[in-house]
Amino acid sequence: MDYRLDLIVYSSLPIVFMFHEFEEILFLKYWLNKDKNYLRNKFGRIGQKIYAQYSKFSTAGFVLAVAEEFILISVLTYISIIYLNYYLWFTVFMGFFIHIIIHIFQWLIYRRYLPTIVSSILVLPYCIYCFIDIMNKNVLEIEWIIVCSIVGIICVLINLKFIHYIGHKFSRWENRII
Repeated sequence: MDYRLDLIVYSSLPIVFMFHEFEEILFLKYWLNKDKNYLRNKFGRIGQKIYAQYSKFSTAGFVLAVAEEFILISVLTYISIIYLNYYLWFTVFMGFFIHIIIHIFQWLIYRRYLPTIVSSILVLPYCIYCFIDIMNKNVLEIEWIIVCSIVGIICVLINLKFIHYIGHKFSRWENRII
């Protein structure tokens, strides 16, 4: 593969991420209001917990959380490209790819529209292509593929906790001043 094509494909990760997040930004509040009873009835306490967690966000608070993720993914993507560090890029990528797979499984369990599913299905070919491309290049040994994937998941979980904290904190502040 041409290095220029690699550069375009790998540097597109933040754009692909934002494409996915736009669906959540646009439809999360609407979905929560429309499906809150279904969510609570079908999933009981878990459904109530999911509703409580996401209903605390104002739209601006949610956008702030997404913006933090976008900045982080962008900085790490471009650092990995500048320094030709496949390990760093693959770690960030696997965090995103697994995130997409989780959304698809959520949809299969929920059996109704989720404000992540359309974009998850649309970005899945990009994720599969990148994964296969990295495998075919043999730039990462299997041990590093596993390590990068685990580290990517752990980083996503830690950052998810952080962005929920700042998003909720901002939403509370916003509600006080408005």
